[in-house]
Amino acid sequence: MFRFQNSKKIWIKSDAMNKKTKLIKITLIISLVFFWLPQTSLYGMDAMAYFKLGSEGGLTYKKIEYYSKALDLNPRFAMAYAKRGMLYYFQEKYDKVIYDFYRYSQLEPNEAEAFRMLGMAYLKKDNYETAIENFDHAIKMDPKLADAYSYQAEAYRLAGKYDEAIRDSTRAIKLWGDPRVIADAYNTRAKAYLELGEDRLAGADFKKSIELDPRKVFLRYVSGYASLEAMRVMGLVVLIGIAFIFIFGLKFRPPNKEE
Repeated sequence: MFRFQNSKKIWIKSDAMNKKTKLIKITLIISLVFFWLPQTSLYGMDAMAYFKLGSEGGLTYKKIEYYSKALDLNPRFAMAYAKRGMLYYFQEKYDKVIYDFYRYSQLEPNEAEAFRMLGMAYLKKDNYETAIENFDHAIKMDPKLADAYSYQAEAYRLAGKYDEAIRDSTRAIKLWGDPRVIADAYNTRAKAYLELGEDRLAGADFKKSIELDPRKVFLRYVSGYASLEAMRVMGLVVLIGIAFIFIFGLKFRPPNKEE
């Protein structure tokens, strides 16, 4: 009888221990779940918080720092790559531009802007063929992307493919858009015409480019083409533009770095 009662006490005690162990395990699991969920939420919130800080303005190096922190927390944050890559572009850090917009293109494969900016970076690195490939890809995704045609035309011109440069410049002009972009298209086509000996067509395009963007196109033109004959073609228009600036104090809007 004593043995039976003793065994019963041991069994009851063992059962109580098992229940206590199960309770501890359940409590531990619940605690881990409650700890993990806020952390995952905080993960996303922190990345977005840094992204917002970068988007709010301030010095470029701080904006890059914020976007980089956002990407450290969330390496799949596509827009952070795009924003940081654009800042690198204006810093002329083209290898970093290529990295960021390549990552952007992987995460957003249907975004034409990613390939347009890759084309811009390769164009700045004088890698014309790769630039053309990326511009062409952007154009296939968005056939109305006038600036992609304009910059691809410039890549063709620099590669010595003047007929292709004229073709794509003309397409950009027909699509129209930002006057500065279209001014570049006229400027590129004019230079291609000059290379082909079409001085009359070149002169008409240079004049049109100056009407759209007097300062920028003039400076680019002079730096690339300073022959007496070429200067004669556009000299009168330039003088008129300078006269307007001095007489009326015209101020032209500087390029917007977000464009």
